[in-house]
Amino acid sequence: MMKDNSIVGHGIAFRRRHPIATMLMALALSGIGLGGTLWACADSSCSPGWRLASPDYDCGGRAAISPGNDTRINLLLLMRSLKPVDGKQASAAVDANNPQFGQSFMTWPGLRAAFWPQPTSANSGHDDAPACGPSIGASPAFNAALAAEPGLPEIERAALARHRAQTGCGEVHWDDGSISSKPGREYMAYLKAADAFHKGDWPAARQGFAALTRAHSRWVAETALYMPIRIGLRAAVAKAVDEYGDFAGTEKVDPAALGEARKAIAIYLKAYPKGRYAASAQGLTRRVAWLSGDMATLSRSYEKLLATTPGDQEAAADLAEEIDIKLLERQDAGAIIDGLGDTPLLLAVSDLKRMRRQETGSAPFSAKMLAEQKGQFSAHPELYGLLLATRATYAGEDPKAILALLPDTARETRFTPLAFSRQMLRGMALGRARDPNEVGFWRDLLGGASPLYERPLVEMGLAIRWQRDGRLEQVFASGSPITDSSTREILLQTLATPAILRGNAKDNSRPARERDVARFTLVYKDLAKGKYGDFASDLALIPSNADSDGGLWDFTQQESIPVGLFRKGKWSDGFACPAIAQTAATLARSPADHKAQLCLGDFYRLNGFDGFSLFKAGKDPFSLGNGPDGFSGQPLSRSDIYAAIIADKRAAPENRAYALYRAVMCYAPSGYNGCSGSYLTVEEMDAAQASKAERKSWFTELKQRYPDSQWAKTLRYYW
Repeated sequence: MMKDNSIVGHGIAFRRRHPIATMLMALALSGIGLGGTLWACADSSCSPGWRLASPDYDCGGRAAISPGNDTRINLLLLMRSLKPVDGKQASAAVDANNPQFGQSFMTWPGLRAAFWPQPTSANSGHDDAPACGPSIGASPAFNAALAAEPGLPEIERAALARHRAQTGCGEVHWDDGSISSKPGREYMAYLKAADAFHKGDWPAARQGFAALTRAHSRWVAETALYMPIRIGLRAAVAKAVDEYGDFAGTEKVDPAALGEARKAIAIYLKAYPKGRYAASAQGLTRRVAWLSGDMATLSRSYEKLLATTPGDQEAAADLAEEIDIKLLERQDAGAIIDGLGDTPLLLAVSDLKRMRRQETGSAPFSAKMLAEQKGQFSAHPELYGLLLATRATYAGEDPKAILALLPDTARETRFTPLAFSRQMLRGMALGRARDPNEVGFWRDLLGGASPLYERPLVEMGLAIRWQRDGRLEQVFASGSPITDSSTREILLQTLATPAILRGNAKDNSRPARERDVARFTLVYKDLAKGKYGDFASDLALIPSNADSDGGLWDFTQQESIPVGLFRKGKWSDGFACPAIAQTAATLARSPADHKAQLCLGDFYRLNGFDGFSLFKAGKDPFSLGNGPDGFSGQPLSRSDIYAAIIADKRAAPENRAYALYRAVMCYAPSGYNGCSGSYLTVEEMDAAQASKAERKSWFTELKQRYPDSQWAKTLRYYW
C-alpha cells in the first residue's frame, strides 16, 4: 500500500515518517484555525487533492492507474483491464466512512465495498457466551462432512458436532464411549488431532493426522493429508513472533518446519490434484516461498495470478492485498521485480510507485530506465504506452509529445481501467497544452466513463478547464454535464459569483445539501467581504426551518450545512447586540460603525466561525477551485475588526474597551491568535500573531485607561 500538491503531499509524507510529531502538532494547532486541506489528515481522516494529477501518494485514490494511487488500487484496476468486466456498469458510490472523497476518489476499503458490498451482520454482538475461535470457520465444513457421511448414526453426528465446537478451546472432555461406529471413530480421531494442532502440540498433531490418511472416510483421509501443510507452516513461524505479537521477519522462521510444509504440499497435490484443498495448497506454496525468502518464485507466482484472476471476483482484491503486503511493501521490491525480466505486470505497478515525486537526494525514475524495460512489455504495448506517458507527464515534459503517445479514443462507449487511464492522461496533456479541443475531448469521454469513480473524474477535468478559461457559468448552466455535487460544491465555495450562488440556491433540481452550500457561501461572503447591502435579500433565500445545529468543522464531511445560523444563531453574551440581519443593515448604512463591527465579530465568535474556512483550493493552477474569488474584496476577520477600533483613538470608550478585551482574549489560552481565520501554512499562522509585548500593551491600556469598564474588571491575564 505504498503510500505518500505542494503542501498537501509533503504534509502526508511527513505524517507517515513522523507519526508522533504529527499527533503532537495536531493537538497543539487544533484550536487555532490551522486547517483547510493541509491539516485535514492530522486526525483519523484525510482529504484528497482535488486535481487530476497524482504525483505523490494521495489518500484519495483515482479511477485512473497512476503513481499516487494506493498500490492495491492500481493492482485491482490492472486485473480488471486484463480480464474486462462485462455487464451493467456500477452506479456511483460514496464511501460512508470518507464522505470527503465524494464520488471522485476512493480508499482501498471503500473501493472493495463498492465492488463487493458486504451484508450487514444480523448478530447484535450480545451473545451470552463467546464462540470458540478455532471452531468458527471450520465447523460448517466439518458438519457438512458429517451430514454427508454414510454409515454414521445420527446420535453420533450430534455428539461429534458438539465436540467440534469445543476443539482447540480449553480442556475438551472426549466422550469416546458415545462413538462406536467406524466412521465415527475416524472423525473423533480427526478432532483430537485438530485439537492438538490448535494448541500447538505439533508432534501429537502430526501423529494423529498421519494415522488417518488411509481412513475409510474420504473427507477425513483427504483433510488428514492436507493438515501437515498447516502444521509445518504454523510450526515454522511459531518462534518468529516479537513481544508485540507481530511477525519478526523471515530470518526467525524454522527452516526444518518450512521444509516439512513444502514437502506436504507436494504430497497432497500429487494425491489430490483437484482436491477440495488444492487451491489452498497452491496458495500456500506462495507462503512457503515468502517465508523462505524465495522472492523470485513468489513474484512469478503473483505475475501468473495477475494475468489470470478475473477482476470482477473478490479474489482479485484479496490477491492485490497479498501482493502489496508480501512483495511491494519491501524496500527492494523494485530491484527484485526489475531483475527478473519476465514479470511485466508487477513491473508496471512497481514503476508507478517509483515515478512518485522523490524525496530529496533520490534519483528520479528516468526515461532511460523505462526504455531499458521495453522488451519486457512486448505483450502489453498499451500498458507500456501508459508508463511512457505517465513518466513524461510527471517529469513535466512537452504535452504535445505526450499526446503523440496516446491516441484519442474518447468516443468509445466503454473503457477498461487501463484505456480510461490513458485517456485521462491525454486530457491532462490537452490542458497543459491549452488545446482548444480540450472541452470537446472531456465531453466525449463522459459518454463511456463508468458512473462509478470515472465520470466524476472526467467532470472535474471539464470543470477545471472551464474555471481556467473564466467560464465558470458553464458549470452551473442549465443542462450542464457537471452534475457531481462535490465538484460543484467546491466551486461554489471558491470561485462562484454572487449571481451563480443565488441561481444555484434557487435551483430546485439540485440536491438540498448543494443548495445549502450555495446559500451558506453567499450570506457568509456577504458579511466577510463587506457586501452588507445584499445580506437581507440573500438571507431571504434561507428557509426559516434551516438547520443551525450542524456545527462548522468540515463541509466535505458533515451531513448537514448549518445555514440556519444566519437566521437563528447567537447574537450576544454580554456585549449587547441585535440579530445579525440588523447588524448587517447598520453596516450597509455605515460600514465604519464600531459597535456594529464588534457585533459582527461576536456573531463569528459565538457561532463557531473562528478557524472556520470554506474550501481552500490547492496552489496548483490545475486544482479544482483555484482562481480568483467571484466575490471582490478581502475577508474581514475578528482580529482586523479589533485592530482597527484599537487604532482609532476617537472610538467610543465602551467600544474601544471591548475591542481591547477581545483582542487579548483572541490568544486565550493557547497563546496563538484564534481570531484571524484559518491558515494553510505555519508561516501564515506566524504572520498573524501579535508580539507578546503588543498583547501586554493592550492589557495595560485596558486596565489603565478604562479601569471602570466591565471588561477591564473581567480580564485578569494576557497570553
